[in-house]
Amino acid sequence: MATQKIRGLDDALKTLGKMNPVLRREAVKNLKNDVKPIVSAIKAKLPKTPLSNWVPPKQSSARRGTVQAGRSGAEGTPYWQAGKVKSGVRSSVKKQSVRNMKGKQILVSIRQSNGAGEAFEKAGKKTNSVFTRNLTNKWGGPMRLMWPIAEKHTPAVLRSIDQSVQDMEKQINRMLR
Repeated sequence: MATQKIRGLDDALKTLGKMNPVLRREAVKNLKNDVKPIVSAIKAKLPKTPLSNWVPPKQSSARRGTVQAGRSGAEGTPYWQAGKVKSGVRSSVKKQSVRNMKGKQILVSIRQSNGAGEAFEKAGKKTNSVFTRNLTNKWGGPMRLMWPIAEKHTPAVLRSIDQSVQDMEKQINRMLR
């Protein structure tokens, strides 16, 4: 998702952390819930098998040595296992430095932590193998699924995050009274 600056998020989380760490953890959970529509939409759109031969081998052939364990169609490409790929889509809230912004910022991000899912999403940015050409022909170029879905849901998610920041500010004001 493109970088969006939400005013007050960093200060609100910092102040909540000083005043009541439990409320800060709850606010971070709320931020993760704000991006859940994107995460669930991505998980719903992930295919069972993106390419017909991108599946794990039968266990017996892997044991006999006809297929190297841990390898798939292209050398070193992890097996596509739909359940693991879906569970690899995760949201996170953390503080880190961002390009073109001073200091550290709070980032709410969505990432694919499964190797096969990353390969599906990004394959073809730097290479032009048969594998990447097949993926591109069937699913389009790199950034196949996550980016378009995130762009589609961005306005609603930003409104939700703005509302969460306002709620945090209200809690801080109540605690200061």
